[in-house]
Amino acid sequence: MRRFFLVLILFFGFLYSKEIVITKYLQNKPEIIVNFQGPSQIEELLKMDFTVLDHFKVFYNDTNNSDLKNAMVFDFSYSRTNKKLIVKYIKNSNTIDIKSYKSNSFAYFPFLVHHAVYDINKFFQMPSAKFLIRKVIYSLLIAPKEANIYLSDYSLSCKKLLISGGLNIFPKWADAKQKIIYFTKMENLPVLYKFNIYTGKMTKILSTQGMLTVSDVKKGKILLTLAPHGLPDIYMYKNHKLIQITKYPGIDVDGKFWGKDSIAFISDRFGHPYVFSKNLKTGIISKVLYQGKNQVGVDTYNDKMVISTRESANAFGNNTFDLFLVNKNNESLKRLTFGGQNMNPNFSVDGNSIMFIKREHFFSKIGIIRLNENKIFYYNLPKILQSFDW
Repeated sequence: MRRFFLVLILFFGFLYSKEIVITKYLQNKPEIIVNFQGPSQIEELLKMDFTVLDHFKVFYNDTNNSDLKNAMVFDFSYSRTNKKLIVKYIKNSNTIDIKSYKSNSFAYFPFLVHHAVYDINKFFQMPSAKFLIRKVIYSLLIAPKEANIYLSDYSLSCKKLLISGGLNIFPKWADAKQKIIYFTKMENLPVLYKFNIYTGKMTKILSTQGMLTVSDVKKGKILLTLAPHGLPDIYMYKNHKLIQITKYPGIDVDGKFWGKDSIAFISDRFGHPYVFSKNLKTGIISKVLYQGKNQVGVDTYNDKMVISTRESANAFGNNTFDLFLVNKNNESLKRLTFGGQNMNPNFSVDGNSIMFIKREHFFSKIGIIRLNENKIFYYNLPKILQSFDW
């Protein structure tokens, strides 16, 4: 029974934090002027994007400052009639480019804003900002034994229902182009489905007794947590075949590809859950991080790893879960958060940002850590976020 509840904690735990640690860069940020005409909610999101990006020194609606006479000007205008965002690139009072962004519905304006800011960042050849234009999929608990899967932008300002009816959980992007997802649907047995978000085509992959979740996808290979015989282990699904990666008479869950030849996963091999790595060539298993009482969340990007670890031991009160960044190459360790409940870390596609969930007083928020920029931002959640993928 203790192990059963441990599995639930590992997969349904929630989290949160305060500020971070990492090296500052971009000391000389380009100065730009941004002018905007249109609905106030679009202007607010535009300012938020530049704030989160943190690559520019932005002056809004400032056309009379003589100190900025050499600054690039970007004139934004949005028309609700044709649902189009127009951005003029102006240099020395001359329009050098005009970009247009259009959607079928006003509700999708966040994606237009994100793409516009992404293009400005690219125009200046600044560090990658792919996190701005990534789509987010998440499962939201709406009633007991009922969860829907939604599509959104990184700020969760936009929400499109993808899958409803029953308990639909653990969505995971299946491809780099973000066209297809995997998710688990709880039927008589848990079933793994593949779903095309554009065509609506749904394909059954497999079903089994016990737990069934996708935890990572890489070049056609899928890491799964399965429990066909009672307690969960890590499996790899490749070329329509299942390969068992761990065989332990306890709990192994949440496998992630780490580096070239290894995976990381959470296991209770030491009594409490901790993150371990397994070399797929040699079979050697080793503990990754000794910090904290136990560890309940992990994600990887190339040779980097972020871990959520419990640092307090309150039997009847809230415990502290902090995020730590580990590098496989130099064994460095950096604390990313200080206090609170910070969990479910998820690297961005470029590895410079980490999205996570913060729990405060029975409410949850989305947190985004910008590693190089040394910044952290939060967005409120109206309901309980079961899981997400970026």
